[in-house]
Amino acid sequence: MQITIYTETIWPSIHAALNHLQQQRVDNLSQQVAAGINFSIILGSACYLEGVLETGLKAILSHQSANKGKIEELEKRRSFNLFYNGLIEDIERRISNATGTDGYDPIFMLLVGKKLSQLKTVVPLWEGITVLFQVRNVLGHGRAVTAQKIDAYWVREGEDERFSGGYRRAEDYLRKKKLVHKRFFEAHSDYLFLSDAVADHFWKLAQVTPVAIAESLDGEAAAIFKRAVLS
Repeated sequence: MQITIYTETIWPSIHAALNHLQQQRVDNLSQQVAAGINFSIILGSACYLEGVLETGLKAILSHQSANKGKIEELEKRRSFNLFYNGLIEDIERRISNATGTDGYDPIFMLLVGKKLSQLKTVVPLWEGITVLFQVRNVLGHGRAVTAQKIDAYWVREGEDERFSGGYRRAEDYLRKKKLVHKRFFEAHSDYLFLSDAVADHFWKLAQVTPVAIAESLDGEAAAIFKRAVLS
């Protein structure tokens, strides 16, 4: 029996499509259409990054699998191979199923000895990466921005606003980066998070993260990751 596996990555097409979408934002677009384009850019940015991470991690895993140590005794080798191949298949499934920052941290630790969040050049980007995935998780369901503002004598300052999902953290991050200049309660618009500046920020972040990962890895892992996703 022969099993042949065919694989084609889709993140290069996402890269091309998002660059194209950026060029479609012209001055005569309605606010809704422009926000819709930026919605697609933000979602695509997260999908692109996950696709790149999957490709890079699987390349590192494949290299490690191909270079496992040899065991001379036949029975020991057979037993070891069954065990080892089971581990490889399990890790490959974990890579394929990983989503968001929590999913990739332990896989990087397993394969390269450091969490993704601990890689030197990734550390300054980590908050933005986390926010990108949080926003993607909310936007991906097409849900509105929902918040409560509470005015009462017993409510302390800073506890009077309650956002749904990851929007509160997104607002704090985007205000810190000076990408939004009003709070949601001041703007009264879902499009606060769907501006050209916000979409472009997340798309740039998604593109520089793989470079930062490659710069942070050592030895063969760095070379393999670069060859898989940056060449």
